[in-house]
Amino acid sequence: MDINTEQILKIFNSHLRIKNFVTFFCYILIAGGLLTYVFFSFNYSNNIKIVSDYKSKAENYKIEKVITNPRINFQYDNGQIYHVEAKKASHQTDEEAILYDVFANGELGTITAGALKVNESGDHLIFSDNPVLILNKTDK
Repeated sequence: MDINTEQILKIFNSHLRIKNFVTFFCYILIAGGLLTYVFFSFNYSNNIKIVSDYKSKAENYKIEKVITNPRINFQYDNGQIYHVEAKKASHQTDEEAILYDVFANGELGTITAGALKVNESGDHLIFSDNPVLILNKTDK
């Protein structure tokens, strides 16, 4: 073989050794990561006992049910029906619900507000966070 061919073969061999070293190093990193994951998952598995902890220490947890894009209809004293749409609603008890980013539309006008608090099973509605009432013109 001539000198150029030998040099090219040496370069190929060095590239193959580098490739083999990088491949072996990657396998070692993957195995080390898996072993670390398994080690921590077995040693710290007692942190994932929310259901059993909730039953024994219920006072330490706050439970909130969240609804996205809720819609409700309510009827005013004289038969006026308002259609209420919100982006989010939540409630902690059965007697109270809070709706956020509220838009209410009815025959009398529209109401927009940052929040709507519904109390006493729907008997009291309190619009808050910059509520705006726009009345419609009527022919009467």
